[in-house]
Amino acid sequence: MAWSDNPELAASFRHEAAERSASLRDGLLALEGSAQPRQAATALMRDAHTLKGSATMFGAAEVVELAHRAEDLLARVRDGRVAVRRDVIDLLLLATELLSRWRPGEEWAVPADVRADTLVSLDAAISGRESVEVPRLPAEPSPVAAEAPDAAAEELPSAHAGGRLGDQVRVPTRRVHGLLDVVGEAELDVRRVERHTRELSDLLSEHQVLVKQLRAALLAGGSVGELGDRVTAMVGVGDRLHATTRDLRSRTEDAGNRLARVRDGAMGLAMVPVRRVAAAFPALVREVAGASGKDVELVLDGADVELDVRVLDGVADALRHLVTNAVDHGCETPDGRAAAGKPRRAIVTLAARTAGSSAVVEVADDGAGVDDDLLREIAVRRGYLPEGTTASGSVLHQVLFEPGFSTREDVTTTSGRGVGLDVVRSAVQELGGTIEVVSTLGLGTRFILTLPVTLGVARCLLVRCGTERYAVPLAGVVETLSLGDVAVHDVAGSLVISREDSGATMPLADLGEVLGVVGARSPRAVVVARLTGESVAWAVDEVESEREVVVKSLGDFLGRVPGAAGATIDDDGSVLLLVDLRELALRWTGSASLGAGVPEPLATETSGAAPRERDTAEGQGRARVLVVEDSLGVRELQRSILEGAGYDVVTAVDGLDGAARLQGGPVDLVLSDVEMPGMDGFTLTRTIRKTRGWENVPVVIMTSRGDDADKRAGLDAGADAYLLKREFDQRALVDTVRRLVGR
Repeated sequence: MAWSDNPELAASFRHEAAERSASLRDGLLALEGSAQPRQAATALMRDAHTLKGSATMFGAAEVVELAHRAEDLLARVRDGRVAVRRDVIDLLLLATELLSRWRPGEEWAVPADVRADTLVSLDAAISGRESVEVPRLPAEPSPVAAEAPDAAAEELPSAHAGGRLGDQVRVPTRRVHGLLDVVGEAELDVRRVERHTRELSDLLSEHQVLVKQLRAALLAGGSVGELGDRVTAMVGVGDRLHATTRDLRSRTEDAGNRLARVRDGAMGLAMVPVRRVAAAFPALVREVAGASGKDVELVLDGADVELDVRVLDGVADALRHLVTNAVDHGCETPDGRAAAGKPRRAIVTLAARTAGSSAVVEVADDGAGVDDDLLREIAVRRGYLPEGTTASGSVLHQVLFEPGFSTREDVTTTSGRGVGLDVVRSAVQELGGTIEVVSTLGLGTRFILTLPVTLGVARCLLVRCGTERYAVPLAGVVETLSLGDVAVHDVAGSLVISREDSGATMPLADLGEVLGVVGARSPRAVVVARLTGESVAWAVDEVESEREVVVKSLGDFLGRVPGAAGATIDDDGSVLLLVDLRELALRWTGSASLGAGVPEPLATETSGAAPRERDTAEGQGRARVLVVEDSLGVRELQRSILEGAGYDVVTAVDGLDGAARLQGGPVDLVLSDVEMPGMDGFTLTRTIRKTRGWENVPVVIMTSRGDDADKRAGLDAGADAYLLKREFDQRALVDTVRRLVGR
């Protein structure tokens, strides 16, 4: 049976088509008046790209062609080659309407002549024609209610994230009945606990009466026999209190175990197998392999592994991108494999397994692997890495996840625009997971996703920083160490720890200082986490315990709190914050401030290092430079160069973070990238020029965008200098900063 005949899959993609089309429509309307059309167009490209992938798996060639043309036109809008004109928006809205009328498993309710005319107009707009004709689309015919909707289709949750069909889950009746049985037992536990509580209350009342009688007898000088009787009665009540307390404790433990079963059963109601997403992948592999002249087999392992529907929804698009990437980029042609001594048929594997409270999902191929030399050359040529870089291995592979990066020189229907792996990383990180690339040249590549099994419960370390306690999710935590068992060193103004057994080094940050904990601190433990492509050691006062906690939202009032992944309630009723080490690491890794927050005793007691100039003088006498760059590698390089030239450097991960850093203290110069999420470099520059107190701060733009129009836009925004990453020269950067700062 063709998978297009599967009612569950058809229902899933019908909902996806409608949702993606609605997202495109809303985005296009916002694009027309957007001050940042590049970013808006990039987001729209992702929707079109995903919808095209769905149509590809469903075998809807005409829909694929239309989505591909729309994506091409959006790419030209993003790159500034096509202006955001009314006719262009109208044409894209028409294409979106056509796509919205595609319902997988049904006939496409769009006249053939309209489809053909729309493709012609899209081609004209893509070619740069000043004005294009927008065909007229007749009103959609009213649906005929001749048949009842398919029950499976109505009940099936979507395989995609938030606000989609994830609010509906088909549950086997055995799970519901099993949960009801446990609930019945839990209710019996409640009644038993209530009975024991009443018994305790009665015994305590009786004990209080006996205490009063004994006190009165003592004051009245009662006889020894009378006093003995009172004491004997009290001892009897005490024995009964002890027995009842023991029984109550046992009942409470039973009730706790049963409540845990209720919780697990309730979570199980929202668990779905990986195969619900993976079912569509064989057809996808066949389509992509056929289009590229390859022979590829998909192997599914662990398709019955179950994840929270919200987790599977959130990672579905990412898995589809990875499978497509494995076939299109990783696998060789049959002749190429034969020449390399491999079987002509390539193998792509999607495997899933659980590991405690985490799930590990791998997408692997036995293809050519990543050529580090070629990847480094492309990254340097396109401005993602500086000239002369020696990055390799996992550090180099992180460039694959940079927005807009692609190793393809040409654009095909499946790749070449740099839309894909950045989406994968974002989706995984939003779920609190991690992604790792392992590749061997000539043998293949593996993308390893570590995800939480559920978003409702998390295994955490409870740590203390001063008088504050925090929950650190175990996802991404590698190990915990005693601070006395590692060597701490000061390297270029930042603290690092080194392991004597392996010789490995990693940056050290004080979690309490990063979170703004006030009061006396005495770090004695280290939590090592790997969440951003490199390990970071976090100093804490104490690691108290490991516990499974129920994760609570911070609510609409607080909203999104930076560095927080949620909250939980401790046994004593206090609220513990779940810290997001990934976000904190992105903000602090590579920054001169990383080790600045570690108290002086930590540095001097463990390594004997003298206090740094910044600790003692707060950088007094040195010019302060704010580096705003979303790429960790580039940010670290710029920081190292400027610190080596004698400047005090503060870093920010995007324009919004840069503006926040400016509010935190004066700087003498801002060095900023252009293309960043949130607020780009041009907007940041204009903000600086319009803000009282900042208007005279020199701004240097360093970017890979070297067109004359981009340079004019940067200078018009108020930049004092415009440097190109592809022409990067360390001396030129330092000379420019010295010229503008005056020292």
